[in-house]
Amino acid sequence: MIYSHKSIELEYYVREGISPVHQDISDLNKHFQIRASLYRLLGLIPSFCNGKDIIEVAPGSGHNSIYTATLLPRTYDLVEPNPIGCKDISKIFDNLSIQHTKPNLYQQSLDDFKNDKLYDIVITEGWPGGFLDYDKSMLVKLSSFVKPGGIMLITFFPPIGGMATFLRRLLGYRLIFKEDQMNQRTSILKKAFVSHLDKLSSMGRSHEHWIQDNILNPYICVAHNTPRLCTEILDDKFEIYSSVPKLGADWRWYKSLHGNQRKFNESFLAEYDTISHCMIDYRMDSVKRSKEKNKELEKLCFDFAAIVKNNENLGHEAYIKKVEPFLSKIISNVKPDLPQATKKALHEVSTLLKKKVVEIDDVAKMNEFSSFFGREQCYLSIMKE
Repeated sequence: MIYSHKSIELEYYVREGISPVHQDISDLNKHFQIRASLYRLLGLIPSFCNGKDIIEVAPGSGHNSIYTATLLPRTYDLVEPNPIGCKDISKIFDNLSIQHTKPNLYQQSLDDFKNDKLYDIVITEGWPGGFLDYDKSMLVKLSSFVKPGGIMLITFFPPIGGMATFLRRLLGYRLIFKEDQMNQRTSILKKAFVSHLDKLSSMGRSHEHWIQDNILNPYICVAHNTPRLCTEILDDKFEIYSSVPKLGADWRWYKSLHGNQRKFNESFLAEYDTISHCMIDYRMDSVKRSKEKNKELEKLCFDFAAIVKNNENLGHEAYIKKVEPFLSKIISNVKPDLPQATKKALHEVSTLLKKKVVEIDDVAKMNEFSSFFGREQCYLSIMKE
């Protein structure tokens, strides 16, 4: 299907006729507990949603939206541009027997959506990033819907946390061909990465959907964002309230937090800069190190994502010439502060990528790298002053 849109991800979804964001809701109680835990960690207890006006942009298949609807907001607007996603949303709400607020579904992209209404809570997950100009403009538009004193729940994809996926993309594109159809690519990559994905005990999506949304999705290499970039885009009109994972511990005495001393964003970012290297591997605990080293690492990972995007289809020679030198810089920066398991994973993948030919079995039988995943989709709750 020929389809063009400023959103790289939406264009990819519609062109391929997919909505690879389905969650496993076979155990609905478990799914609701997971969503409740996320909201709790972001400072949003259930009663905060009751009787409130909520908008969610890009809800995908609606699997996460059903929980929010059962919290009985006064109104609940869903803005989803993907026609496949809209069908999924209609179906899942038609089958929802629990008491809930029936959402108003708008099959529109955010840039086409026009509404003067202000909302108590604005939600979006998995989009937009903050790297592309289009994404920045959409984040600003999204923020315009928040009432003064309201809250916005957004996600960010830190480039440090994306390293494991960037490296899997480099492996994956050595196994598939440009002319392969989506189902062929997905099948090949599933054989290669099933042993990796099986090690993610809390994974909520099918292997096929993960592959289509992470390895094959062209948006991944430009979707990255950071808390600092969010605050810059929103021009300090919002203050960071909480995050998942918890990235900022504010130990200041509350009686001192008035006037120019409040600086909630600055306090959060100062803490984040000391632990951002831990995003590279979800198995790492929060251990502090030099802010300067982490800022250098973040810049290297931003650049690495762009290099991967431009060279992932070009094979071994391009990897050795363009990509490998950058990967070596990243490993040199972070290696002294990594646990042994992460060091072994990076060594194993960098060794395999240097081979002229990479086979499915080479990837499937990786011992160390198969357990290596970063903290990719992270969450922020931010309040409008």
